[in-house]
Amino acid sequence: MEEVDRILIHTLRTCGTEVPEDVQSLRHFSTELIVEAVVRCLRVINPSLGASLNHILPPGMSARFRMGTSLAQACQDLGCPGDIGYQTFLYSSEPDIRALLIFLAEKLPRDSREDAHQPAGKSAALQREIAAKIRHQLSLPWVPPPCRTVTVQRAQSSCRLHRFHAQSLTLARDSSVTSVPAETREYWARYLPVVTAQLPLASSLAASLLERNVSDLSAVQEWEAEWKSQGLSSRLSPEDYRRRKRQRLHKRIQDQLRQCDQRLSESRAPAATSQDLVEMLKAFNVEGGGADQTKGSRFTHTQRFTYQQDPQTLTEQMQRAAEILPKKDMQDADAEQQELATLQEQIDRSEQEIQGLRQSTKLLHLTLTQVEGEVSEKRQQCEEKENLIRVKKRAVELLPDADNNLAKLQALVDSSALRMVNLVGQWESHRVRLLEDYRQLRAVHQEREVRGKRWQGDRDVPVIFWETPVLCVPLTCSGIH
Repeated sequence: MEEVDRILIHTLRTCGTEVPEDVQSLRHFSTELIVEAVVRCLRVINPSLGASLNHILPPGMSARFRMGTSLAQACQDLGCPGDIGYQTFLYSSEPDIRALLIFLAEKLPRDSREDAHQPAGKSAALQREIAAKIRHQLSLPWVPPPCRTVTVQRAQSSCRLHRFHAQSLTLARDSSVTSVPAETREYWARYLPVVTAQLPLASSLAASLLERNVSDLSAVQEWEAEWKSQGLSSRLSPEDYRRRKRQRLHKRIQDQLRQCDQRLSESRAPAATSQDLVEMLKAFNVEGGGADQTKGSRFTHTQRFTYQQDPQTLTEQMQRAAEILPKKDMQDADAEQQELATLQEQIDRSEQEIQGLRQSTKLLHLTLTQVEGEVSEKRQQCEEKENLIRVKKRAVELLPDADNNLAKLQALVDSSALRMVNLVGQWESHRVRLLEDYRQLRAVHQEREVRGKRWQGDRDVPVIFWETPVLCVPLTCSGIH
């Protein structure tokens, strides 16, 4: 039987069943493993029959009963001999399970038995299930849309197809990384919405997740390739190499921005000035306000500027340019003031929204505290009612056999009364002895007091008495005087 069990376990693994390596016999199979093995075999034998069955055993007893009945019916449909029911799976015996698995192994397709040498695992099982599903769908005949049933419409309709439209997602990284700021971790924990809430359309969820996964994998692969090609030769640690690379990138961005700013300022200078300013700039051999300057010394430019133009005309042009430039500066200042005012308004609105959210949070906390108090009070009331119901239920259970129960209660009362009488007798014996001791001690005490008073009258000196402790005992017991 051990050789048969090993062959069956190998066959089940080829069908996609996750059998642990330490399991070498069917007697070690649990109920969950038996159900998974049967469902996997049914999916390979008849995909349409096994597609509606779940290989995970539910926790509820009623759900387990229904699942066992469904598996038994599926095995009977395949022609399995013998009496098969839900007890075969839930309360299984080794011979029944071995016979059932042998029958299912013989029903497996031939190509599945021939491919037994292929590696087993979740990936191979998933590929086989996909192939079986595709073969089953291709085997179905095409039906016109008006004649399709619900099942055929689900398989042949294109209404569930969507365009591959990916959108950016914000995912929280590992919070154990020390380089992540505390504010960022708080935002991830309290305010970052879930992935499904970040997308306007639910149909783009799968595409967005796939795109994000591909981008992350590409970034990791690019970093590994760059580190192997350039990082190792730099003889730096990965953190230092990334910091140096980030600094170079920031410097390059700053240079590009500075060049763009210079080009924009040079291109806007002729449009912002008048024709006189353009002519004055041409006098310095600056074409277009930003072209290449002609070579020469400062004396050459000054002499050319002085002797090539009329001094009066030059003075008028410079005055006009001086009038235009302050106006431009004032316009820029006004635009900056307006932008600052707009940003300040946005900041004020954001602060108001934050304040409102804080007040709402406080109100929700107060409501939550009140609700928790009410819940605890309700739970306490429920416990009290449960105790009361338990007592009443016990009393109701005693009603059908009331005579016997009353006789038992009377016997308990009689035995309790006898025990009480016995205890009273024991107490009386002890009480008599204690009373005698008490009387003797009291007589001794009185005699000492008389002798002390007599001695005090004779000697007229202060006398210190030591009071003898008196044992006080109760004179009643359980209401009996």
